[in-house]
Amino acid sequence: MPKTTKGRPTGMKGGAGQGGNGIFNVGTAGVTRLFQTALRRQISWFLPLALFGMVAAYLAAYDRKKKWWQTNRKQQDVLYWAGWLIPVGAFFSVANFFHPYYTIMLAPPLAVLAALAITSGLKKATSKRDDKRARWLRYLLFMGLGTTACLQSYYVWAYYPWLSLVILILTAVALVMITLIPAKERLFLTLGVGFLCLAPGFWSLTSTISGESAAVPTTGPSLLSRGGTATGLGTGTVNTQLIKYLKQHNGKSTTYLFATTDSNTAAPYIIKTGQAVMTIGGYNGTDNAISLKKFKQLVKDGKVKYFYISSHTNNNAIVKWVKKYGTKVSSSAYGGTSSQTKGVGAMGSTNATLYRLSASK
Repeated sequence: MPKTTKGRPTGMKGGAGQGGNGIFNVGTAGVTRLFQTALRRQISWFLPLALFGMVAAYLAAYDRKKKWWQTNRKQQDVLYWAGWLIPVGAFFSVANFFHPYYTIMLAPPLAVLAALAITSGLKKATSKRDDKRARWLRYLLFMGLGTTACLQSYYVWAYYPWLSLVILILTAVALVMITLIPAKERLFLTLGVGFLCLAPGFWSLTSTISGESAAVPTTGPSLLSRGGTATGLGTGTVNTQLIKYLKQHNGKSTTYLFATTDSNTAAPYIIKTGQAVMTIGGYNGTDNAISLKKFKQLVKDGKVKYFYISSHTNNNAIVKWVKKYGTKVSSSAYGGTSSQTKGVGAMGSTNATLYRLSASK
């Protein structure tokens, strides 16, 4: 295992929003992808327990008086959560491209099925009428907890070897005590589950502790070593002179401070002013969120009077119309050549152009 340096394994590259794994790194497609380096510390902390829980909960609710295909309400609940976990997990296992934080869609079924593994094992373990089934449920519970502890220790080792040992030892002790002192099994089982929450609990807090603001958020100690990131929506620098100019020249009937192509450009100004900014291209400027006809009607109605075109603008129908019929505003009028240009979508950039729109065109 690699050695660690200030909370990050040596040899791992870190970058804005990467969490030590690369911003778009989601591993290699296949059945083991959720257990690979890129995703396992993001979503797979309780995946083994959930898989064992899916089987245990279904068997615990099985009614021998019914046919095998006849299910009761509890079994249907298990099938519901399994029907969420399996296809979504399969998608992430084979998909070509997605952001790591999309795997948050697996969190609800993982949490429910992991909880069902514990409750099912406890309820049937106290039953004297069905000892054989109770033993199998106990085996499934122990295998789920043991496998989860082993994998969590493996996940954590690259950062904190001592924490890996703590998880393994304490979980093993809890399982042994459950076996030796059945009367206290609820107490020791609670402690065992608590030990398994140590690592994922800490990982989930790292983005908050580091003050990260990323367009593609991740978690992990790597964020702590570099003090978080600031690459998300709303982190770009705003041109305060531009805001002043627009407020002076926009009429009372104007709905939007200005229109632009993408959310990354608009977000800092929405946050700064609290006013609406139209994004005709959605998140990154490539979507056709509004037709040219509707946009021209908004201009005619006086709802939007200015349009900002950045250097990365998609040259769609609206942008072409703005360039053809709009009137360029001199950058000196709003401090475009002297304002800060740092950050995403900075309006002071010399590559950006502000246009005044005419309702008569």
